[in-house]
Amino acid sequence: MTRFFIAGADCDSDDDVEAAYLDVRERSLLAIGCAAKPRRIFKLDCRFEGSDCEIEVGRPLPHGGDLVVAILDHGREEPYAVHTRDGAPELTRVARPVYDVTDFA
Repeated sequence: MTRFFIAGADCDSDDDVEAAYLDVRERSLLAIGCAAKPRRIFKLDCRFEGSDCEIEVGRPLPHGGDLVVAILDHGREEPYAVHTRDGAPELTRVARPVYDVTDFA
C-alpha cells in the first residue's frame, strides 16, 4: 500500500502534508457543498469519459488530463471529487458506482 501524500504539494513534513490535505478538503467543501468523508483514497477503478480506467493520485487524469492531486468521497449521494494540479474551480467528478476504491495505507 502507498503512504498518504498530496501530489504536487511542496511538503517537507507530515504536518505540511496534513495542511495541504486540509486545504484540499476546504476547497472541496466549497465546490461540492458538503464535507468530504475522512477516507483517504489513492485510486479509483471506474468508468470515466466513456472508458474503463484508473484514476490515481500522482498520475495524470486519463485522456491527457492534469495531475491528480487528491480524490475525495463526499458520500453516497455525490460523485467522487477529483482534484487536479490546475486547481480548476470545477472539479472533475466520477459518478458512482465505481468498480473499486483503493485507500492509502
